[in-house]
Amino acid sequence: MRKTVAILGIPIDDLDTGQVLVRLGEFIESRRFHQIATANTDFLVRSVRDSELRTILLTADMVVPDGMPIVAASRWLGASLRERVAGSDLVPKLAETAAKEGYRIFMLGGREEVAQSAKQRLEEQNPGLQVVGCVSPPVASVIEMDNEGILDKIEESKPDILLVAFGNPKQEKWIHMHRDRLNVPVCIGVGATFDFIAGAFVRAPVWVQRFGMEWFHRLCQDPRRLSKRYAQDIWHFGRLIAVQLWLMRGRKSEESRLSEVQLDGNTVISVTGRLDSRLLAELQFVADRALSLPSHIILDLQAVTGIDSVVMGTLLNLPKRAAFAGREIRIVGQSRGIRRALRSAGIDDVICSYNNVAGALAGNVSEHLDSMLDVTDSSAVLTFRGHATIGHIELLQSELKRIPEHALSVLLDLRAVDRIDSSALLALYRFAKDRGDLGGEASLIPSPAVFAAVTGENLSRPFKIVDVRADTVFDGAPTPEVRTSP
Repeated sequence: MRKTVAILGIPIDDLDTGQVLVRLGEFIESRRFHQIATANTDFLVRSVRDSELRTILLTADMVVPDGMPIVAASRWLGASLRERVAGSDLVPKLAETAAKEGYRIFMLGGREEVAQSAKQRLEEQNPGLQVVGCVSPPVASVIEMDNEGILDKIEESKPDILLVAFGNPKQEKWIHMHRDRLNVPVCIGVGATFDFIAGAFVRAPVWVQRFGMEWFHRLCQDPRRLSKRYAQDIWHFGRLIAVQLWLMRGRKSEESRLSEVQLDGNTVISVTGRLDSRLLAELQFVADRALSLPSHIILDLQAVTGIDSVVMGTLLNLPKRAAFAGREIRIVGQSRGIRRALRSAGIDDVICSYNNVAGALAGNVSEHLDSMLDVTDSSAVLTFRGHATIGHIELLQSELKRIPEHALSVLLDLRAVDRIDSSALLALYRFAKDRGDLGGEASLIPSPAVFAAVTGENLSRPFKIVDVRADTVFDGAPTPEVRTSP
């Protein structure tokens, strides 16, 4: 099981650079898709207000600490990360490994002259390195860029490693939204790494890096672009870490005890005292054993008095691991203080909470997407409710395809959609564009979450945005057919 440290609700892998390279080699040998993020403070601060980015980092197969402030924060939280693993250090070492092992690399993003220069340097430094593609698409949002053309080139090249340099959060969202199409074992968002390799940006001296001041060196190089961002990140990161420290306070000397029992075919794990690193190995062992059985895991935290960031990291990873086994993780009985600590780490976003064990045994809460379609002679109304995310993209696409071409006026009612990601936005964008090509029009009634996502990607076109205060669109209309995602 991964050993991670929870920092602002994101599980950061506790690995050094050598261990990261070994893990990446294992990913390549598996031939399955894996997404890797090199997270700095800007990533973590953005993830607090960007639910899609947060979901991506929670579901990523590896998140490494690309910044000394993150390593320092882990020490303050009592769970020291081994070292900083910067993307600008990782990529050259990964290229060296790729040359030795025969791995194929595809470089995507960055300015064309910079990307080509970076490619040339990597090939010069690593004889035999196979860079099978180097594409720098025109600047555009993840929705409006030539995604099909890019994906076709990647598929033709058959790389083992995809390096995406679009910047955060664009690169993470692009990789995630195409995860079902990308047949690449290792996909990494690398930010400005191509600029460093090409020499467009100058790295700070090693002694500056060791003191954790490389960010100041970069600030001096590009103060106009970075000063505001760094000031905001320092303020918000420091404030949020202080909150996490306060909520996770507790006496480490308290006795801690863990027990398990099988109840109605489920594994109930009960903890007494402080749930910290002293119980981590036992918790992971019991959880691994439980997931090998046809049972859900219920964590009874009624007697827990404190919790640390190492255990938080494991709790953030457990739902993903359980989902692979077709299981659920459920939490019961946490006190007000523990509930606030879990909320500060974002655990309440990924694990369902119940008031008692009986409720957890009966509970079956799942995120879903509902749809309703009403078609007339020349118009159609399609309503979605719930989570419009990549997990439900097949339902969303199939519902859009059900709208006949003669319905030129289409109203997409998303007022009850409380979460949407880039994959759903892309499907809606393509539908609206195609409807416009037919001489029709697609109007959109967004929820606050959808409106923020649409405006965040500057997608005022091809949609016609309808005032969110519009009257209910189904008043006086026939009851639409209702379909629900699994």
